[in-house]
Order: sequence, then structure tokens, then C-alpha cells
Amino acid sequence: MNRRNLLLGAAALAACAPAANGQAPAPFPMRRGVNLGNALEAPLEGEWGYRIEEAHLAAIAGAGFDGVRLPVRWDQHMSPSGRVADAYMARVSEVVRWALDNGLKTQLDVHHYDAFIQSGPVSGRRSRFMSLWRQIADAFQGAPGDLIFEPLNEPNGEAWSGAALRDLQIEIVGLIRARHPNRWIVLGPGNWQNIDALRDWHPPEGENIAVSVHYYEPHAFTHQNAEWLGSDAPRYDREWGTSRDQNAVQSHISQAARWGRERGLAMQLGEFGVNRAVDLNQRAAWTRTVRDACEAEGMGWCAWDFAGAFPVWDRDGQRFIQPMLSALID
Repeated sequence: MNRRNLLLGAAALAACAPAANGQAPAPFPMRRGVNLGNALEAPLEGEWGYRIEEAHLAAIAGAGFDGVRLPVRWDQHMSPSGRVADAYMARVSEVVRWALDNGLKTQLDVHHYDAFIQSGPVSGRRSRFMSLWRQIADAFQGAPGDLIFEPLNEPNGEAWSGAALRDLQIEIVGLIRARHPNRWIVLGPGNWQNIDALRDWHPPEGENIAVSVHYYEPHAFTHQNAEWLGSDAPRYDREWGTSRDQNAVQSHISQAARWGRERGLAMQLGEFGVNRAVDLNQRAAWTRTVRDACEAEGMGWCAWDFAGAFPVWDRDGQRFIQPMLSALID
């Protein structure tokens, strides 16, 4: 997830031609997911308070979720020559196996690769990024079809315009397709995968290409009192949940869904959530509103997150936080 203010423009997305042959897009392969955030996404697993356990994957499947997204901070475990440490690749592979063995679709991504994103699309780090994906593609060659690849989480910054990002995505899709000709690949726009960034971007053409956007609006509500933001944490001086609040959420999700339908693309809301400092009932009310809006539009979704800073799981009690589970599943 991003830790900056995500300003979602209210302007309508640009119109475009209908999907080819007027066909409805295939549904996103994961319908109800949860991110395993703050684990392999941390510089070292466990450093941010959560380590993935096999029992957690069984609990997720048993609760009614059909998938997980696995954010992975690969670059912290690469040698100067660009090789991923064998032990780290083995750990990621272990978690993927646990998820797949529990019948969960598994969306594997490259998370927090800030050094590459900040250096821009034409830097020397581009070849290192491609080498990373060559290693991931090789490591998971022959994996079940329920494994989904997401090449780069939340590209952002002026250098990553729609065209520059698309050029990178064309290249990375070609590399993956050489080893995984039919696997689902999930791509997103710039500006932290914000919904408004869909306006000047479109993904490479091809089969089994899906689009994921992220949503934390209003940011002052979802990130209020967030401890990691310190004195920069926003304040929200009222309860969330008026009809205007709910209509704003529904409008934003509808914009993304409509964009996907017009282009014949499977759509996912890949991250959404409210941090744990917010009143639990307020967290649950916002979460249910976003989830209902996605399902009304036929979008898949993946909540942020399982047991990190936006939890649906109580690490101490080793059980789901019932109002959050209800908001997502009931």
C-alpha cells in the first residue's frame, strides 16, 4: 500500500470505444481476496510485526475468501549482481505453495521497489528489474494456473507517464509470456495505481491481462492517526458514513468498472482498507461500502490487509476480527 495522500480526481474518466466485438470482459480470476501485507513486504519478514503461518492460509480459505495477494520486497534480498537469495526464493515459494494447497488463488507481486521506481524507466535499474522477473518466471514455471503475476506495485512519479509505464509493461509481459504463455498477469496505471490514472494509460494487449487499481479515499479518513505517519498523520473530524460519503465511494468504483467494461478488461480493486487506529465500527462500515460497490459492478477485490496495520485478523487471539470479516464476507 502507498503511504502518501492519494488524491482521486472527481472528473469523469475519458470515454473510449466499446470492447472488441462487444464482448463482456472475463471476470477477474480472484473474486474475494486479502493481502498478506507487512510480512514479506517488510525489509525482513517479521520486522513489521507479522510473519505468515501456514495455518493462516487455511483460516483465510475457511472463512470464504478465494485468494490472497502476496506483496514481496524482492530487492532487499538481491545480490549486487541481481540474484535473488536462494533462501528468500524458497521462502516465497513456500508461502505460495501453502496458499495454492489451500485452494487460494495467489497474486504474487513486486512490492516497494522504490529504487527502481524513483530512478525512472530508462535507468540502469531497468535491466535489474527485468532480471528479477526472469528469475521469478523461472522459479514458478509449471506452477498451477491459480498463481497470478503482478509485475510492479504502485508505480508513481512524473517519469512514469502512461506511455512510459506501458512501454515497461509491454517488455515485462513479453518476458513472462516466454515462460508462462497463459498465466494471468495483473497490471495497473501510474500515480500509485489510483483510479484517476486510468485516463492516460492502457495495458498491453493480449489474453489474460487484467487491471488492478487501489483505493483509500478519503485519505484523511482511512489514514487518520496512522502511527507510521507521525505528525503528518491526517485528522478526520467527524464520523464517516453519510449518504454523500457512500455515494462518493460508489461513484469512484463505478468509474473504474466502467473503464474496464468499455475496454473488455477484467478489473480488480487490489488494495483498500482503513488503518487500525480508526474506530472498528467505522472501519467495518467503510469496508463494507467499498466491497458492496465492487460486487455490484462485478469487480474482484482484495482487502488490505490480513494482519498488518489495516488488519482483519487478530494476531494475539489468532482469529478474525468479526466486524471486519462480516464486512467482507457476510
